[in-house]
Amino acid sequence: MGTAKTKIMQLLGFAGLIPFLVFSLAQLMGVKLPLPVAPMTLLLTYGAIILSFLAGILWGRAIHRADSEPTNSLLVLSNAFALLAWFSLLLDSVFWALLIQMVGFALVLTFERVLARGSLMTTQSGYYPMRLILTAGVIVCQLLVLGNHIF
Repeated sequence: MGTAKTKIMQLLGFAGLIPFLVFSLAQLMGVKLPLPVAPMTLLLTYGAIILSFLAGILWGRAIHRADSEPTNSLLVLSNAFALLAWFSLLLDSVFWALLIQMVGFALVLTFERVLARGSLMTTQSGYYPMRLILTAGVIVCQLLVLGNHIF
């Protein structure tokens, strides 16, 4: 895991966790950020963007594998996750929006795990182990905010 590409992947991946941490903490602590939008809105919109980004990774993987195996289901899944992310923003309920995003993040990770078995994704690039940590971090942030919202 010492290649320049892997280091950049890790840097960008973990940097992408920072907004989840900041927006969650701001929401939990009642801090007003120097932005014209509430921390909860920032958390939900950022979550939807990242979930859509991960859906795009599935799309890219399908395109990459198109010559070697059937990938129609992967293309459909990719679109389903992007639509799920968008749908989460349309809801008036913070509870359901966060819950849908958390389930989406967990399901994308599950599908990536299935795709990663026996591939370079797990053994050399460190992608899946990194994704596992990042997804856990995202879900914990969202779960804390959800719990605070409920209670």
